[in-house]
Amino acid sequence: MNRSIEAMLDAFIAADRPSILLANEIEVALDDAYPDNDYVQDLVSMLAMYRPQGGEFLYDAEAMRAKLVRARDYLSGLAD
Repeated sequence: MNRSIEAMLDAFIAADRPSILLANEIEVALDDAYPDNDYVQDLVSMLAMYRPQGGEFLYDAEAMRAKLVRARDYLSGLAD
């Protein structure tokens, strides 16, 4: 995993109320870095459905944070 993606994931995970802008930046970075990885592409779709407060068919900050913690572990095992 490149350091830029790692830093964005860490910022999202550490934030009390991560911004939609940060989620969008992570979404684009992951899509560009791993276009052929199904796991990552599912994560990209989830990030597109992120809203800090959640809502019907949306991921809230807590749910997205949990997904990104698992994704960070997964991505750390991939070769760049």
